[in-house]
Amino acid sequence: MELYEKIRNIREDKDIKQKDMAKYLHMQANTYNAYEKGKRTITADLLKNICIFLNVSADELLELDIDEPYNGLNKKNTKIIKDLKNALIISQKLDSKDINKNS
Repeated sequence: MELYEKIRNIREDKDIKQKDMAKYLHMQANTYNAYEKGKRTITADLLKNICIFLNVSADELLELDIDEPYNGLNKKNTKIIKDLKNALIISQKLDSKDINKNS
């Protein structure tokens, strides 16, 4: 299943409308719809904000296992990827706290 399909399924499972997602992400509903149809590429920053709004981890959406070695990468590159993923997770948590504080 593609990333955009997973996002759509989770959004629908949580009974969230596309227009509400678009509003949270500061974009037009038709622009958000293009992301969910796979017509636009989801950036890392957009993915982070989608994860925060849907209360889901990027690892879950990307089907990543932080403890699994990455095929074809040496240990140094694997560590860099794990560090980046951890930084994204921390960033998501901090952004989530800011959102809750401002609510």
